[in-house]
Amino acid sequence: SFFRVVFERACFKDSPFPGLSFCPLFLTTMPIWSKGGDATNALVHEFTVGDDYLCDRVLAPYDLLGSLAHATMLGRTGIIPKADSDTIVSGLRVLFGELLEGKWTVEASDEDVHSKVEALLVQRYGESAKRLHTGRSRNDQVLTAVRLFQKDRLLTLAQATLATALALTEAAITFEFHPLPGYTHLQRAMPSSVGMFFGAHASALSDNLLLVEAAFQLADACPLGSGASYGVGLPLDRLATSQTLGFGRPPQICMADANSRGKAETATLDALGAVVQDLSRFAADMVFFTSGEAGFFKIGAGFTTGSSIMPQKKNLDLFELVRGRAARYLGLRTGLYATTLGLYSGYQRDLQDTKALLMEGCKLAEQALAVVCSAVPTLQPQREKIEAALTPDVYATDEAYALVMKGVPFRDAYVQVGRNLDKLSATRDHEAVLRGRTHVGSTG
Repeated sequence: SFFRVVFERACFKDSPFPGLSFCPLFLTTMPIWSKGGDATNALVHEFTVGDDYLCDRVLAPYDLLGSLAHATMLGRTGIIPKADSDTIVSGLRVLFGELLEGKWTVEASDEDVHSKVEALLVQRYGESAKRLHTGRSRNDQVLTAVRLFQKDRLLTLAQATLATALALTEAAITFEFHPLPGYTHLQRAMPSSVGMFFGAHASALSDNLLLVEAAFQLADACPLGSGASYGVGLPLDRLATSQTLGFGRPPQICMADANSRGKAETATLDALGAVVQDLSRFAADMVFFTSGEAGFFKIGAGFTTGSSIMPQKKNLDLFELVRGRAARYLGLRTGLYATTLGLYSGYQRDLQDTKALLMEGCKLAEQALAVVCSAVPTLQPQREKIEAALTPDVYATDEAYALVMKGVPFRDAYVQVGRNLDKLSATRDHEAVLRGRTHVGSTG
């Protein structure tokens, strides 16, 4: 019966792909490379463009900035008439304002933002606008827009990382000597503090700023003017364009610029991946510490969800999802790396798909930082629950060290305490123990 239905559909020309047309329909809008009479089949357009226009909506303001710098350079060097350069620059500024006002955007019928901008300029300003693409390819054009996007997002995410680390630091200071069991192998191990717990996670996040800075430096070289990978036969002033756009490093060898696409994006996701990984570990800790089995912390109102069947439930879904989305993030990073694996030098269309992976990774990292930063100040340690978990065996190592301070060799002290765990004192001044640990990095 299955194959009969397939056969009947085939006989009646039912498409196996609803929403995709196999008819030889062609687009009415011409792409930037069109020479007339060579429009793309609608199905091919849908496959090659897909949802990429959504990425180009994100890149549109950065693309306009790149075009402004390029058009200005073309006029200053005399490669195109100064009057035409001025017309293009004026038009690009108008388009930038209209973009911010929502008067235009990149549509599914547009091949890309570059074609859209040029079409709008030519429609309004005629022949002068046709000079905009002089001395560049869409390859270096999109690469420049992506680099500007990367730098912008990395700065924003560095600020968000710092803000989250600060929130954790403030919590660490507030609860500096509040006791908390330290765990190894998910078993209570040694006395620790809420201050150490929050401080350790703050330190981990802060360390990641070194990686974010390195990713920023890698993205901070302007590829505009490298063309389709091999430069152009015009006296471009690439250094002037780079300086206009605020790039910190001078332009590189053109082929190296082209080959860096995917590499710099992977470095960005690597740096942000370290942030996401640290957030995932903090989230996992909080999932356990707020559970009914531990009950060490309570979170503020509005940060839990409920159950559709169990009226008593208050679920910390936000921390579970932060933990889970670290796995999703790894998939994005792996997909980005795999896309460039084995590519030949020079531009390949595979690289188009790196944009979505980069953008989704940045968005995921930003969302995770935002929810953790907001949740941390509402976390309150529950002293009664915590002290109940600080059972005598948690202080076994401290007992061994007390013997060491009396001259007993550590190995003998270790054995002596280990054989007498049932004799450990149940009465402890938890805060005094924490304050007594005075070496660098400890609780005191």
